[in-house]
Amino acid sequence: MESKDIATGHPKSCWRSNSWKRIWLKRRANINYERSFLLIFGSAGLVIIVYNILIASPIPICLIPDDLTTVSPSESPRELKQNYDFLSEGDKAFFWETGGNQTLNIRQACAVESLALHNPSVTVYMLFSQERVNSSSITLRTLTENYKNIRIIGINMNNFMTGSALEHWYKFTDWRKGPFNVSHFSDALRFATLSKYGGYYFDLDLIHLQPVTHYRNFFATEDGIIVSAGAIHADYGHPIMQLAISDFVVNYRADVWGHNGPALLGRVITKWCAVPKLREATYLRCRGFSVLPNASFYPVHYPRWREFFHQRAPNDTMTPDWLTTEVIGVHIWNKISYGEPVYRNSTQYYTQLARTHCPAIFSIASDVF
Repeated sequence: MESKDIATGHPKSCWRSNSWKRIWLKRRANINYERSFLLIFGSAGLVIIVYNILIASPIPICLIPDDLTTVSPSESPRELKQNYDFLSEGDKAFFWETGGNQTLNIRQACAVESLALHNPSVTVYMLFSQERVNSSSITLRTLTENYKNIRIIGINMNNFMTGSALEHWYKFTDWRKGPFNVSHFSDALRFATLSKYGGYYFDLDLIHLQPVTHYRNFFATEDGIIVSAGAIHADYGHPIMQLAISDFVVNYRADVWGHNGPALLGRVITKWCAVPKLREATYLRCRGFSVLPNASFYPVHYPRWREFFHQRAPNDTMTPDWLTTEVIGVHIWNKISYGEPVYRNSTQYYTQLARTHCPAIFSIASDVF
């Protein structure tokens, strides 16, 4: 006879066994369900995490060969990929900001725009001598949004100098203590850049008025006697830039402002051309290298720099006598003119040049800049 539970009337052992079995199976099913749920959503979460890591991690920047590597912490990797390409195969031009700033002021940005505007086939590299660049500043954003041929790049200077002929000078000498250290640093960078990559170099106070690509392998003179270091072109591998680097290292002087820049190029060009004076450095004697006349980039010599900022009568529409068809660009002599105000609605020659030759930057300029 089957034994029954007194309280329930169910068979004792069989009922308990079946009841616990059902509970165990139900819990097992719940566990399997929870494991499946966790596995599915865990996998999805892992995929999301991996994706975010890949997006957030630094993209290998093979933007420029060798050690001209760019890092711009203020930009996302997508912007890096979009804005920076391999160093262009065609014509390229370089500007350097060496004052420790993370952006450009209106006048500097005007110089960059004017070159890009008149030379759309030239890739314009705006290089900063530090890695951090404020690419969201209004001047830099205006440049990159309006010109596809402008690249804004921050440089790791230790990497840039490593392996170059200037490495010892940069890392192991006391050049930073000199009274003209920023100017001499700028001289070193322009020579190092052109010796490595070739192309154009221009100062940030030079407004371009017409294309420059008709001119190659040149220095420019300020007055027919002094060579300028503010406008240079040298083809990739041209030996004259190696001469400049060698002279910089051997003859460096920290106590003389122009010794490692204009005076250096004067020494180099007369040596290259095998002539005693600059005026004898003709195209033939210099084996295809030119010394462009002062009208090319220096139509106004520095003693007359105030001409750019003089307020003229409203009805004075005459073109200045120095603004001829020979003028490729106009050097503004920022070293001595930087404190002179420019009025946006004025008859100043600088205002006229900026309005025409850097229109995007001029449009964001304040009333006085």
